[in-house]
Amino acid sequence: MEQSVLFYCLMCNKLKTMEQANLLFRTGFYKVLHPLGCCVSCDRQSK
Repeated sequence: MEQSVLFYCLMCNKLKTMEQANLLFRTGFYKVLHPLGCCVSCDRQSK
């Protein structure tokens, strides 16, 4: 299977590029294509 260049941010509910990822989960996939995680900007806002 081809590696996705996008992930789904659970905080802002948007697809983002991997360069914007702060945290990625190993389990669970959004529409079976994109890993779930949290982007850098959402992580900064939550602290």
